[in-house]
Parts: sequence; structure tokens; C-alpha cells
Amino acid sequence: MQYVSTRGGPPVSGIEAVCRGISRTGGLYVPESPPNPLSLSSMKGMPFQQVMAAFYHRFLPDLPLVTWEAVVRDAFHSLADNEQVPSLPLARLNDYLDRYFLINADHLPTGSLSDLTRAVFSKLWPLLPKTDHTGLVLALLPEDSLVSFTGQELDPLKILFLSAGGARGGELAARALSREHIRLFEGSFDARYREFARLAAEPSFEEKLNDRGFSPLFFGPGHLLEALTAGALATAVAASIAVLFEEEKKLDFAVPKDHLSFMAGLVYASILQIPLGTVYVGESEPASLMPLFRTGKPAHPAKKKRAGSAGTDFPVNLELLLFEVTGRDGKKTGFLCEQAANPGEQLLSEDEIHLLNQSIVVGSCDYKYCLRLIRTVYDQTDYLVNRDTADAIACWARHADRKEDSAVCFVQERSPLLDATVCARALFGKESDKMNAILMVSEETGVPLWPSLAKISEDSQEADWPVLTGSIEESVYQLLDSQDAGR
Repeated sequence: MQYVSTRGGPPVSGIEAVCRGISRTGGLYVPESPPNPLSLSSMKGMPFQQVMAAFYHRFLPDLPLVTWEAVVRDAFHSLADNEQVPSLPLARLNDYLDRYFLINADHLPTGSLSDLTRAVFSKLWPLLPKTDHTGLVLALLPEDSLVSFTGQELDPLKILFLSAGGARGGELAARALSREHIRLFEGSFDARYREFARLAAEPSFEEKLNDRGFSPLFFGPGHLLEALTAGALATAVAASIAVLFEEEKKLDFAVPKDHLSFMAGLVYASILQIPLGTVYVGESEPASLMPLFRTGKPAHPAKKKRAGSAGTDFPVNLELLLFEVTGRDGKKTGFLCEQAANPGEQLLSEDEIHLLNQSIVVGSCDYKYCLRLIRTVYDQTDYLVNRDTADAIACWARHADRKEDSAVCFVQERSPLLDATVCARALFGKESDKMNAILMVSEETGVPLWPSLAKISEDSQEADWPVLTGSIEESVYQLLDSQDAGR
């Protein structure tokens, strides 16, 4: 099984794609050709860990199926408390809304679906081929993913780049180990990611790291393992839901804009011919994806982002879709991703716009409607959804034909406790400070607190992490040359 970069270049093995992350041309790795399909009917009733292992093995056959079964089993055991039985993070909303399902992260260690990718990575890493160089993870990820990505004793040395002004600094500081070095950056996440991707494509940077004895893994949004984990989860969900119905139902998904890695996973599931329906992608206003999907032009950046926003106007995982709609033209995809920083530029042709909109519907939701929807969903189902999930549900509610005999799965990437101030406003009609809102919402709804969340304070940025004053490349050299990097 070979993989190619969305920005061109020679194919590599699946294991090399996982170990490299961002390609040597600055793109994301995707399969060169589709593997053999999986039969959903044959997986009905199968334990979800086996379904996920079969999915991973289709795309990464470098490791035998029995190894993938052990990786998935051990990963889910690491996510569960000693008294818990590992389970799929899936709930049926209630007996009356029997076609409506929710994937949620409420019971995961950091309240984020990113915990799944982290757990699989930690169990997979020791099994990957060893080289003469020490592994070095360079990660530029949204805050929730970085919190998930810390705290594992057996993981390699890491340098983690975090957007300043986040909400989970205290939690991250409590989890980070001595071999996990955090550097803050100010300004646009999108701009720093473009710098990060260019650095991954710079041969001299990798050569200098090799000379220091390191082999870099560039981990950003859209990493192959993240997309495959989302696809494996979606396939296990589809197999689990199929058991509940006598006749096969089309399964739609409603996904928040900032969790497009899940949409990438749905693309991988479709490659294996898993029968999926429409994907509804929701975003808050002002919209950034809708203009691109409707006109082929990137939107002007929002002058004032809402609190808790991941800070991205152009989700990295969209690169995977652009690669497909441009006929897998790596040079054009790279050009489009760079031009995305220029609002108003015509990026896509009419045919490409049409392809981009195939089986994907994008919609936006304003704040007041979002608050009403959070309250309505809670009143009808006893499940609390956060603002991002409410955006996705709003898109589905506005555009789906609910008379069709189809099921829908709403994807909640992060616990609503991470959006507690908005949820408290929706439930109680009043503002509250962050910690009080978390406690109020948890007590009212039963959404559990996890241990590291209790360490959050109003002054969330508790650690005195260095702020980048120059380039990412310079900061990496400075840290590796310092005594505190250690090995």
C-alpha cells in the first residue's frame, strides 16, 4: 500500500507516511490507490475493536491484522478507568428519536476525540521500525489536540507549538512531561501552519536534525493516523448502528467545521465502500467555508473571532478534498493552499465547485439560534451539545430531508464542558465565569469532569512557556542546543 502527497512527490509506504506526517513536499499523505473494500454486512455484530482493526489494516497492511487488533484493544483499555469496560463513544439519543445518534467525547481522558488518535499513536509507536536516529515529534495542532497529545511516558521527545491565549493552559501544564517542550506563538494559526508545512518540505532542515541525531515527525491537523482513526471510528459506528435496523439505512453525519479530520475519515470509509450518506458541515457566523463551497473564493478572515474558537479560517484537512477535486494535481493543490491566505481570489472552477459540493452540505449558524438549539436538544434528549456541534446540527436541520428513512450521527468532537460558558448561557440564561460555568453545567447535566480539568483556573496560562519571536526553525534549533532538551 503506497501513499502520495497532496502536493506531489514520489510515493512512500504507509509506515513512512505515519512516521513522517507532513510530506517532503509540504502536503498530506493519501492512498495512491484504494485498498480492497470492507463489507459492512459482514461486520454487523462484530466487536468494535475488531472492526476498527480491520479498517486500519486495510490502509496500513505493513503491520499484520493481529498487531492492529492488539493496538486498538490496548488503546481503548488505556482510555478507560480500571472499573470501566472499553466502549464505543456512541449514544442513541433516546427511544423516540431512534434514528438519531451522537458520537461524543464525554468519557474520554481529556474530553476530546483527539484522545483516540493519541492512544493509538502511543500503542503504535513502539511497534514502528527503529532507525539510527532518535524520534522527534514536532506538533502544531489546535489546543484540544495538544492537551490530548501530552502525558505519555513512552512517547518520543516532543516540541509542541501552541497558539497563545488558549483556554486550557493550566490543564496542559499539569499534563506535560519533561520531554514535552511547549512553545507559544501569537497571530494566525493558519499562517503558522503554512510556515510549518514549508519547513517540513525544506531538505536542509531535516538534514540538520539528522546531524543532531534526530528523525522528525511533523504532526499537524490531517496527519494520516488522525484521519484513519476517524475513519475507523466512523466504520465501527456504522457497523454498530446497522445491527439496530432490519433493513439497511443510509447513515448521514453532521460534523463541525473545526473537526474536518472526521470528514477526512468519512472519505476513507467511503473508499472502502462503507455505505454512507450526506455529510453536513456546520460553522458559526461569520462563515469561512460557505463562501469557498459556493463561489470558489476564500472568505475574508473574521475580524473578531468568538471565544474558544480554534482560530482557523481555512481548515488544513480541506487540503485532502482540494486534492481530489483538482484531479489529484499536487502542484495545483499546493498553489491553492498557499493562495487561501488571499481572500477574494478565485481558487476553483465551476466544475471543481460542483465536485467539492458532492455529498457535502455546508451551513452556518448564528449565536442566538445556537443557544436555542443547545437548549432544545437537551430538553428533548437529556444530552448536552456544545456550540460547534449545535452548528453542525443546525446545518443538518436546515438542509436534510428528515422525511427520508435515514439515520444521522451527530459528531461532538469535544466535551460541552470545554464550551461551558456558552452552554451555561443556553441552559440558565446567564453568564458565568469559566470555572463556575463548568461546575454548574456538569452538575446540571451529569457530563463528567475529568481529573486534569479540575486544574483549570481563571488564569489558565499557568506555565511560563517561551513565546516565539522568530521562526519555528530557529526555536527548534535553540531548544535542541540547550541543556534542558535532554534525551
